[in-house]
Amino acid sequence: MYRDPEIPSLARRIGVSAALGLSIASIGAITEAVLDGDEIIGLKSFDDLFIGVLAALLVFTYEQRRHRALLNKLRIIAAMNHHVRNALQTISYAHYTEQEKQIKLIGESVNRIQWALREILPAEESAPDTLFSHSSLSKPGHSAPTDRGDRLRV
Repeated sequence: MYRDPEIPSLARRIGVSAALGLSIASIGAITEAVLDGDEIIGLKSFDDLFIGVLAALLVFTYEQRRHRALLNKLRIIAAMNHHVRNALQTISYAHYTEQEKQIKLIGESVNRIQWALREILPAEESAPDTLFSHSSLSKPGHSAPTDRGDRLRV
């Protein structure tokens, strides 16, 4: 089930950008040659080459932003994985301690998970997720739990 996300290398991002820019320049030059009856490669092709270079730069900029966003998401996932796994490990071994310490350990672990959800993950307002919105979790006519204290306490 677990798959490593493919992170495109710098060479691949440059290659995709260059190929797209070259394609756009070629299509423009061929179209002008067919419509005007000129040579495919000539002085009139410089505007097509310029547009191709601009398109390549635009695609490369987009690919770079996408790359940075993917790395940021992987960083967030790694941090969440670290904090949640550590808290769950504490909870899984809590039954080996006395009951008073169990309650304290479980409470600390729940607080750690809540901290990770609140501090590491982006705020719901800045990154809404329609798949897991409150409206999809509650039945019609019922209100979804809010952060004001009507959630389950341990």
